[in-house]
Amino acid sequence: MRPASKRFGLTGAVLALVASACAGAAQVEKGRLVPVDVPREKLEAAHAPRRVALLVGIQRFDDPQWRPLRYPDADARALAEVLRDPALGAFDEVSVVEAATRDGVRAALARLADADRDERDTVLVYVSSHGTLARDAQGQLRRYVVARDTRLDDVAGTGLAMDELKGDFDRLRSRRKVLVLATCHSGAGKSLLPEAVQQELAGTKGGFFVRPIEEVSRASVVLAASDWGETAREDEKLGHDIYTHFLVEALRSGADRNGDGAVTASEAHDYARRMTYAYTGGRQRPSAESSEVGVDPIVLVGKVQRTGKPELYSYATRLDGFTVRVNGQAVADLPGGVAVEPGRMHVQVAKGEGPELLDETLRLRPGERIDVASLLVRSEGRWEVGPRVALLSFLDARSRREVLGPVVGYGAAASLRGWPAPSLSLRLDVTTAFGRSRIEQGSFAAPFRYQALTAGVSLPWRFELAALRGGALLAGPRLSAIWLDRKFDLALAPPGQSLFTFTPGLLLGADLPLGRGFRAGLELHLDWMVVRVDGANRSSGFAELLGGVGYRF
Repeated sequence: MRPASKRFGLTGAVLALVASACAGAAQVEKGRLVPVDVPREKLEAAHAPRRVALLVGIQRFDDPQWRPLRYPDADARALAEVLRDPALGAFDEVSVVEAATRDGVRAALARLADADRDERDTVLVYVSSHGTLARDAQGQLRRYVVARDTRLDDVAGTGLAMDELKGDFDRLRSRRKVLVLATCHSGAGKSLLPEAVQQELAGTKGGFFVRPIEEVSRASVVLAASDWGETAREDEKLGHDIYTHFLVEALRSGADRNGDGAVTASEAHDYARRMTYAYTGGRQRPSAESSEVGVDPIVLVGKVQRTGKPELYSYATRLDGFTVRVNGQAVADLPGGVAVEPGRMHVQVAKGEGPELLDETLRLRPGERIDVASLLVRSEGRWEVGPRVALLSFLDARSRREVLGPVVGYGAAASLRGWPAPSLSLRLDVTTAFGRSRIEQGSFAAPFRYQALTAGVSLPWRFELAALRGGALLAGPRLSAIWLDRKFDLALAPPGQSLFTFTPGLLLGADLPLGRGFRAGLELHLDWMVVRVDGANRSSGFAELLGGVGYRF
């Protein structure tokens, strides 16, 4: 055993050493930032927008009733090659999914959503397979993409509904996204319809296959290999789907029509559309729908290196088949786009030898992209005002008996087209009605004088259909102000009764051209309001049916 003095000396030395270490540690600042030297280039690369693609090719099917396709796998691989090429697409991530089930396609889209983390990303989704039509559980006829496990006798339960596909696509975070559909729903080519649907369509008078308007979210583009009701074809000589072959060719050859150094989605599609149309002798016309193709071009190949030539374009359904002339020369058939020289140009739009729908002189600047449809709106005038004759009525019979029956009113409406967005209109309206009426309860009748005033502001969407020849259907929310005053003529009657309320509602209507700037308008306002009758509040619907002629300027 060591002497006590030595043991205590050793212990004291250890304690002194520990105390010294703790004292030193006490001087260290907790939570202090540790400098990390990260090169600016690596930091910028980590936060740079990415370019990702999901390519789906399905050519073999579990149900033998679906005839096999020959080239979806080759189509997806060819497109993947050009997108991966560092000298062309230079995409950061390209996923190819072949022979996918319905759940497999949805899962691939979910993985794509995880990879798409920035609004500045560029995203391309390509789907090549059979298309078909079937009725869903609610009896609605819907479009479906045929997956590997889709059964012909249960398309609604086993197929990939186009609504589902579009919903997954729209939920992607990117504001630069392209959906390419190399399918069709015509019953021929890359399509097959169940027998019940074929019999139903055979008995339909007129053409069932009208072109649908794809619902596209902001800065997204939907490209289809064929127009609605047409056949998307594969070709043995090309070894590909015809549209996909020319789309890939556009990306490889650099179909840069405005010369800015980049090939955008619209440039590639327009090239593929022209070539497909020519190759099939006009039997297949690829279509496109876009919300902001003119504002935020989606670059697929190359980089914008210089200011390009000005471009004129349109994908509006109402302008299909029209020709754009610049300084008297035909330069493009719509839909599609064309690059022209900058400067002062005389632009005309007409169909065949018919009258010019547009006839304007414009100063076109380098880099400018002009939607021909917006020029038409501007030339026709954005403001429209006009008088209205109205029928005002409560929707329930009790309020019509005890408050006020249907009455005729007069007013005016004004609208500003294309604000706050191209597909919206700002509408203002005011209507007044006055006169004498009466309420009756059994043998008792009480006459009274009434005054009514309604005013509203609405933001309806415009749905321009080719069949309306320049007309549009309107639907959207409305905020109304309603004032109603009654004064009874009886000596013992209560004093004047007044009602004033703000209420949300709905506007439905139609806007039709009459020529020379005049338009016919018909609209229905539906409001929900609270009415106080005999000391009790009661909810009731209130409707205004307005009709009249307006002038656009």
